[in-house]
Amino acid sequence: MAEKYTTSGSASKPFLKPNVLHQYASFNTIFTLSGITEQEIRTAKFLTNPVHDIVARSGGIGDANVQTRQFKENNQEPEAFRTLIKDFEKKKYYEQYQDSIDILDRAHDLFIENVNMVSTVGPNAERNLGNFTRMEFEIHEPYGITFIEKVRAATAINGFLDYQDAPMLLTIEFKGFDDQGRPYAKHSTNKSHTRKIPILISRVDFDVNEGGARYQVMAVPYTDLAFDDRFKYPRTAMPIEGNDPYQWAAAAERALSDQMKQEFEEQRRYYPDFYKFEIDGELEKKGLQYKNTAGTTNSAGSVAQNQEDFSGLNSDFDAPPPRQNTMSAQASSGIAVTKFFEDAIRAGFHYQELANDFWTTYIRSNSDYTKESLTKEKVASIIKSKEFEKILFNNQYIDWFKIKTTVYTDTSKIDPITKMHPKTITYKAIPYKIHILKFVGPGVSIANVDWGRKVHKEYDYIYTGDNVDVQGLRINYKTAYYLRNLRGDDKSDTEKGLFAPLTEAFKNVFGRERDPEPLLPLRQYPSSIKGANTVQTLSGEANKAQQFYDYLTNPEVDMMRIELEILGDPTYICQDMYVPIQEDGKSFGAKDESFDTASASFNADRFQPIISVRYRLPDDIDEREGTMFNGQGKKRFRDENLFFNGLYQVNKIDTKFDNGQFLQTLHCSRFNNQQGEGAVPLLTNASIKSITDIKDSVKDIKKKITKPITKFDEFKESIEKINRDWPV
Repeated sequence: MAEKYTTSGSASKPFLKPNVLHQYASFNTIFTLSGITEQEIRTAKFLTNPVHDIVARSGGIGDANVQTRQFKENNQEPEAFRTLIKDFEKKKYYEQYQDSIDILDRAHDLFIENVNMVSTVGPNAERNLGNFTRMEFEIHEPYGITFIEKVRAATAINGFLDYQDAPMLLTIEFKGFDDQGRPYAKHSTNKSHTRKIPILISRVDFDVNEGGARYQVMAVPYTDLAFDDRFKYPRTAMPIEGNDPYQWAAAAERALSDQMKQEFEEQRRYYPDFYKFEIDGELEKKGLQYKNTAGTTNSAGSVAQNQEDFSGLNSDFDAPPPRQNTMSAQASSGIAVTKFFEDAIRAGFHYQELANDFWTTYIRSNSDYTKESLTKEKVASIIKSKEFEKILFNNQYIDWFKIKTTVYTDTSKIDPITKMHPKTITYKAIPYKIHILKFVGPGVSIANVDWGRKVHKEYDYIYTGDNVDVQGLRINYKTAYYLRNLRGDDKSDTEKGLFAPLTEAFKNVFGRERDPEPLLPLRQYPSSIKGANTVQTLSGEANKAQQFYDYLTNPEVDMMRIELEILGDPTYICQDMYVPIQEDGKSFGAKDESFDTASASFNADRFQPIISVRYRLPDDIDEREGTMFNGQGKKRFRDENLFFNGLYQVNKIDTKFDNGQFLQTLHCSRFNNQQGEGAVPLLTNASIKSITDIKDSVKDIKKKITKPITKFDEFKESIEKINRDWPV
């Protein structure tokens, strides 16, 4: 008997979403490979239009394609595709495709089998802040070798004369049956049971024998075409400068346009490709909330040049007034333009400052406090209060961003030199959410917050009695793991001025707790190793920002990782990831929700997918009682090894459809320090030492400054105030 299907979780966990396939007693997965028009790509109409120009399908195609081609699109008459064919016939290329079109119209059966997908659903090492998906599937064609012919025809009918760069549509449908073996019609038309993915076929290998042909097809989402080497790598050096990301984007577009002109003059192309770097309006707004409360000085001048900045320091040691950032980059053929774009957003919209003074920034951005009223003392009192627990529970995600791509094709032209359609390649920075536990450092935990209450997926494994999904679990635990604590460099110290040690001291805190999770101790050690930031600024905030960026985009190196094998769940085939940027700027899915109820999938383009994992591991069987869990209180808690339980971020998903079986493997990393007392972090001993060092070096400071500090008495009083407030 099929498991009872519910649409929501329990009263204690109302956000939990069940696997929609649990409602069926049994189900089949139907795959369809079909054509798609450029208009459908630009408007996302393929999500609602019926499939047309079918090339291959699980279980056979059925009726001739010419019948399924007749539907209304944008108020066109049902014969719109017939008209397109007639217009096509007038073109000089028609004779090359006539035989292929005839083969397509015969609807000869080709069968899709054994579909595998590998998808990243967050920042990753392959694409940094962009998603990555690779698909492989088999096509079996009895008594024929017509697959390539049918692909050429299906793309040509839809206006693409260069079929190697043309999109196709892969549709995944789940069809189920009830306990009586009858089709389960209640949800048969629900979006949650269908996924439509525009794809680009990147490679086809096939073997032919007396029984026909078997094709090995490799494909990527069509949006990934923008990550092709010919588009993401510039072919000439491009010095790019700007005072903000908007100016940088405009400069990058001009530089790439100049590259197109050079290639035209060299007779390497006839029609140019166009590049667009778009920035969602929310990004600047979200980034401003992270702006340093005291401003940022970005001058690399000498001490003498910066003396006026320090003469205006008040008793609270506010930093000098901010100066406008100037960003510069030198794009080369070895670095992707997406990396330049990411770095420009980080540097220009203050996202890098989030990592430097995290808790002050977080509280200010998620409460009614302003930067003027939020002093260090106030931050400490808020963290100790019950109000803080409420703020954390209601605001578990941090505003960040990611890069989404799309390629539009001008099907009205074919370049006589490249033999390709000219294209418009769009890179768009869109809002993205990262869970707050990603920012937790050594010795810091947040107690009394039920992190699991808001998760949408929870998995119970062995010895729980509640397992319905988990097929296997593999744990990877690095006992020698530690975080890098990146040191500053001379450039950064100069940029921040004479009192750089003091300003840094107020940002650095130590966690009070020795080990919030004793069996998973989080450590850190000083380091000078960091990734390359392609966009240079004079900001002194860059080091810690780069450290966090490196950590964010390399989740596979986390201390605690698992591979969770589960029964297949359409939730992890995230529809929003595969919908191109619409021409009118609209986006697919719920913008401010981590879960899209219409498609019953994570909004992986907007949020970091989070799951909860729980399982029990007994020490041994009690020889007297014959039981495994026989203790009480603390002993029972210890025997269950609950330190492995908790929240995990999903980094990568392996999806396999093999001979009717649907399985997925979730590659996840555990958030650190989930269990602990939640003691309030302290100002570090380094802070106190920095203050002492400044007191001892006042005479040296006076000697280095060409003009005496006019408010030295105020500076002295401030030192004394710090000694009173933060006694050694």
